[in-house]
Amino acid sequence: MKKLVAIGSVVLAAVALALLGLLLRPTVTSQTAQPNYPSATLSGSGATFPQAQINVWVSEFSKKYPTIKVEYAGGGSGKGQSDFIQGVVDFACSDVPLKTADWEKARSAYGAVYQIPWVAGGVAFVFNIPELGNATLRLSQSVLVNVLLGRVEYWDDPSIASLNPGLKLPHQKIIFVHRSDASGTTNVVTAFLSKVSQEWRERVGAGLTVQWPLDSVGRGVGAQGNQGVAQTVRNTPYSLGYVELAYTKNLGVVALENALGEYIIPTPESVAKALEGVSVKLDPASDVSKLNLLDQTLNVKASGAYPIVSVSYLIVKSPSAYPREKAKALSLFLEWVFTEGQRYIAEGYAPVAGTFLEAGRSVAKLLSGQ
Repeated sequence: MKKLVAIGSVVLAAVALALLGLLLRPTVTSQTAQPNYPSATLSGSGATFPQAQINVWVSEFSKKYPTIKVEYAGGGSGKGQSDFIQGVVDFACSDVPLKTADWEKARSAYGAVYQIPWVAGGVAFVFNIPELGNATLRLSQSVLVNVLLGRVEYWDDPSIASLNPGLKLPHQKIIFVHRSDASGTTNVVTAFLSKVSQEWRERVGAGLTVQWPLDSVGRGVGAQGNQGVAQTVRNTPYSLGYVELAYTKNLGVVALENALGEYIIPTPESVAKALEGVSVKLDPASDVSKLNLLDQTLNVKASGAYPIVSVSYLIVKSPSAYPREKAKALSLFLEWVFTEGQRYIAEGYAPVAGTFLEAGRSVAKLLSGQ
């Protein structure tokens, strides 16, 4: 019995010593396990085209890097480019690269400018016809052009009705909702219209802003951002508008004729189809506008490809143009987006691949000082 007590005493003493050791260790463990991440706030503005995707990335990134705050204000591609050149933000997003003159101006101010395609999406034409609900409406390229030029005035026009024999179309005037701000989405749409119609190219052209023909006859309405256009279409019976695919919720979506004569609904899959044939060697520090990448993603001759597809660009400065902590923080954000972040592609978008991912990772490395 005494022997058992002695053994029990030894065991208890050993347990007590072990517990004491554990109590003494937490401070050291917590100190060594705490990552040494930079503490910084990164500000950005620009395109609303990728904003829903950026929001997802920022949310996931902040879980891993809680000391880095990423703020993105949207406002349109034109605002993002202007804010970036003026030094108001740390990074910008734009659905079109900087024009040569703006790129040279920014490069002169910052030493270097990097423009990287970081997400792709389709621009959908959406409508609000109460009698149809969220039914799919077919439009050919030529009919769409005629609607936007003002030649086709009513929803039950024979040219629309013949494409949609199963739909009972109302005799109501078409109200067109477009962007009121300088918009990359507008540039993508008008570049597509210019590509498929010589008349559109000569009369209206392409750009961040254009003179929409329907404004002059009282059937055009402007709205701010993709979200604003989507909301205005929802609130305006018999309207037609254009938004990035991620903003089509609770709206009718047009099945648009592609280059092969197929009527295609915009989906991440049909967007990805349009990107399969893109072949470009990207130097993110060069004048990316000269690549004319948009021409390779619009009205692509591929079965199942949606005809209005674009990439959106991330624009950042040279490492020396940022305070050291901010450069490190931006480096971590880019590295995460172009690696782990590719697992978090939001609904309505398609990931970029190949040379674009490589470019993003190389710029992240430059910003880290490696």
